[in-house]
Amino acid sequence: MNNSNYCVVSFEDGVFKELFLQFIQYKQGLGFQYGHSVQSCLLRINSILNEWQLEFPVLTKDMVECIIARRPEEAPATQQKRASLLRHFAEFMNAMGYESYVYPTFYNVKWIDCFAPYIFSQSQMQSIFSAADSLKPIKKSPLYHLVWPAFIRMLYGCGLRLSEALDLKTVNVDLEKGTLYVDKSKMGTIRYVPMSASLAQYCCEYAEKANLSIHEYFFPSPRTGRYSASAAVTQIKKIYSIAGIPRLSNGQLPRIHDLRHTFCCHALEQMQANGHDTYYALPLLSTYIGHQGIRDTERYLRLPVFGYSSIVATETKALLGIIPEVTEYGE
Repeated sequence: MNNSNYCVVSFEDGVFKELFLQFIQYKQGLGFQYGHSVQSCLLRINSILNEWQLEFPVLTKDMVECIIARRPEEAPATQQKRASLLRHFAEFMNAMGYESYVYPTFYNVKWIDCFAPYIFSQSQMQSIFSAADSLKPIKKSPLYHLVWPAFIRMLYGCGLRLSEALDLKTVNVDLEKGTLYVDKSKMGTIRYVPMSASLAQYCCEYAEKANLSIHEYFFPSPRTGRYSASAAVTQIKKIYSIAGIPRLSNGQLPRIHDLRHTFCCHALEQMQANGHDTYYALPLLSTYIGHQGIRDTERYLRLPVFGYSSIVATETKALLGIIPEVTEYGE
């Protein structure tokens, strides 16, 4: 078992503390990540359980239903996650000999998925690139004006998740072949990601200007490590503002993850323009962006209405046609 995720969070003392720690260790031993986000959810459940001030561990039906009950303005997915984790924990408690009510699977939280990603237009993407290129060098971060234009192009041009781009190391970017090796993907998967010719050329120029041969990360922070996710979100939304991207109905700027959704939509549009049949190309797109199946990819493509064209001649031809070109370079 990898102990790097074990005891990341500090559980509040109580009769359930040791059980939660054993539960996490047990799940990680089975190969589940059970990292910080899951442990944080279990931490909150533990705090709620401690409010009952029990003398020994027990989970009654009333306690379980109270913990699972939806909170004001809580996202249904968050409630579902809590219900699932508490169900698995209850099963673990029963296996350990403790009385515990297991929330039935047929009582799963039901909701209508109204998720709607923001899809940037082609002109908005050009505005974002231009805004990133307008950044000026700053004393405390010598590579500031080089990193962020390249970073945002990589996010969009390869459809990467934010964490995948941040974790990208210099040794995992083959500039000669124009490929990325992503070894810290969601669900622990790895994949190779080919870049478009324009993005590969841009990255070659970026690597030379930033002297990346002396840096471990492809997008190094001022302290030579990697940027945090919060720092990246702040910077990219600053670029959104410079680019004049409008705020949404909730008053917020589009998410960083919407660049990934945009990549998928633009890639499918490009496949259509190149004469590829979406029915055959969609599995390739799904594999390219690291999805476990095409259902996840179809969800990314919810907003646009796509038609169908002719059948692809070969899978290779389809793959070469799904990578949007990054044509804006700047100085």
